Amino acid sequence: MRPSGLLLLLAVSACSVTPPAPAVPAAQPLAERIVGRWEMARVLDRGTDATDLHNPGGDRYVLLRADGTFESGGEPYGRNTGRWRLDPGYDELTLDSDLGAADDTFWIVTLDGDTMEWAGVRSETARRFRIVSRRVR
Repeated sequence: MRPSGLLLLLAVSACSVTPPAPAVPAAQPLAERIVGRWEMARVLDRGTDATDLHNPGGDRYVLLRADGTFESGGEPYGRNTGRWRLDPGYDELTLDSDLGAADDTFWIVTLDGDTMEWAGVRSETARRFRIVSRRVR
């Protein structure tokens, strides 16, 4: 190749610009991703399956609304309402029940697609439990 041909090749190569990669959108915060209706699929008490005891009708659920309110229901506990919040530093979900402080619960939550795991925190009794829920909408 003649020297002038090499310069022409380099000049053409330099002019072709690779477009920048598209910007990766920021991950949606966990507090937004957990909004929805979750059905209780499994309850573990100290690692032992206790679903039949804590969800005998297979109808327990919690609905986390975008406005920070929740509703839960199903047998044997019935309906409950209140407010929820998520501490993003610890992924701790607080369910602040309208029935009073004795019904408030605290959970460390993890999310994998449409499966959310809840691990009880703040008391010895709560730490016994782990709940697996599935998103239904």
